[in-house]
Amino acid sequence: MILSPVEVKKIGKLARIKITDEECPQISAQLSSIMNWIDQLTSIDVSSVEVHEEEDKPAMHERADVVTDSDIVDAIMKNAPVSQFNMFAVPKVVE
Repeated sequence: MILSPVEVKKIGKLARIKITDEECPQISAQLSSIMNWIDQLTSIDVSSVEVHEEEDKPAMHERADVVTDSDIVDAIMKNAPVSQFNMFAVPKVVE
């Protein structure tokens, strides 16, 4: 499967990647080789392969929801370049 430059540009636009006209042939070749590889995978006959399901699934170990660190606000605020009201102060970004 060979992708046209128009298709490559559309894929780039969908992926929000700017593709120049100089890059188009190289990217087209790379994407085409990937699509050919996928076509090879779809041609494999897997009808004789038995479905394997995990019989002994590992148990999910849950731990108690316990607060282990408390009253460390002062230690945390030492990392802040600027703080107010026990919170990190940041410049306003929205007017």
